[in-house]
Amino acid sequence: MGIIGEDVIEFASLSYSKQKFGVAISIASIFGYQPVDGIMGLAWPSLTGASTVPPVQNILPQLDQPLFTVYYKRNYLFSNNAVDGGLITFGAIDLEHCSENIFYVPLSSKSYWQFTINGFAFKLHVSFGDYNMTKNYEAISDTGTSWIGGPSAVIDELAGIAGAVYDAEDDIYVIDCDEQSKGKNLTVTINGTELYIPSNQYIINLDLGDNQCAMTFFPIDLSGFGPQWIFGATMIRTYCQIYDVGNGQLGFATAVQ
Repeated sequence: MGIIGEDVIEFASLSYSKQKFGVAISIASIFGYQPVDGIMGLAWPSLTGASTVPPVQNILPQLDQPLFTVYYKRNYLFSNNAVDGGLITFGAIDLEHCSENIFYVPLSSKSYWQFTINGFAFKLHVSFGDYNMTKNYEAISDTGTSWIGGPSAVIDELAGIAGAVYDAEDDIYVIDCDEQSKGKNLTVTINGTELYIPSNQYIINLDLGDNQCAMTFFPIDLSGFGPQWIFGATMIRTYCQIYDVGNGQLGFATAVQ
């Protein structure tokens, strides 16, 4: 439960004087331990629950271009301390951290940043691996999700072929850390174009011990017409995301790590 508040919102040189936002009257206890005070949504107005206009839409007139770029930095060691995690550039394409070669895909829904994918494969650049699937799915790019989520049957198969084992205690797939440097690429086909996520991006060291790392996949099974896949930080570390509000499209540019 909660109410609608209104205040000035400011970040960097941008500000909006009458931003409406949800104010929670009570929250789950776990959020009391989080080092954040709230969530600023970056998706489309149709997702708001109270007919409010999200901050991005309110600041669009102040931007040089009606878009924003998200770059996530790859940090190879687990840390409980604050580290430089990347950069969000409002109103411009970040050419310092992102390639100038950008692949755009039209949005299939202006709710989430939603688009259609055509399939997956584990493959090297020159030879196919042990898994190749061609099927259309709805997917979203989500800066607030850490890993890649997908249908449980597909995730189980992908993890098994990669050599990962499900750890029920920690609810993650674990894999030998040596696979970070020698594992196969995960290939995602979007609008007929193949994007490669290397093993050093989808396998991360969470300081689990015994040379065990985490494979950054998790199962989700959603019904209806919404997304079946969520591409979070694992994808964004590999490809900068250009959220093009003005043209209703999503851009992928190789991140410079």
